[in-house]
Amino acid sequence: MSVKDFTKRQWLTLVVFSIADFCNAICVSLQAPFYPKEAELKGATATEYGLVFGIFELVVFIVSPIYGQHLNRIGPKFLFNGGIFTTGACAILFGMLDRVEGHAPFIVLSFLIRIVEAMGNAAFLTASFAIIAKEFPENVATTFASLETFFGLGLIVGPTVGGALYQVGGYATPFAVMGSSLFLAAIMTAFVLPDHGDDEHDTETG
Repeated sequence: MSVKDFTKRQWLTLVVFSIADFCNAICVSLQAPFYPKEAELKGATATEYGLVFGIFELVVFIVSPIYGQHLNRIGPKFLFNGGIFTTGACAILFGMLDRVEGHAPFIVLSFLIRIVEAMGNAAFLTASFAIIAKEFPENVATTFASLETFFGLGLIVGPTVGGALYQVGGYATPFAVMGSSLFLAAIMTAFVLPDHGDDEHDTETG
């Protein structure tokens, strides 16, 4: 099946996934230009806030196989939407860290929020792989490549968007804007995506 033969549901799925991937990538990368400055104002060292950035991918690496193992039981759609909501909520919470007083509370909360955000991101990515394989069985490689393109674009423009919003409205603004965007993306996917969990459960029990 070529791309031009995609059904309406497939096009909607691809568009919503692309938006979600793009916003998600911006959310996880937008703090790069200004978080180090805020962390240093709280007395954090470069090593400490560097670990705050690095812990994200470590958590994704650890929990992704766990999500994959329990994917059929949880349901891809639930895992996908739950991951987006979690990432968006953590983005908004990360934007409130400038109100935290003291070095230790700031760093501890930064780690905790970043870890939970990484768990949400891992859930989102794991579920998206499963849903794409189910919805586009004959175009898996092309669809994955398209989504990775949007995710990569999000990572590229994330710091620029974050820096611009930071200049306009301060520390909390980038997180509030992009976290809210992820909430909207989650609402869209809740209506657009089919629920594959029931189909898989029926197949296993039939």
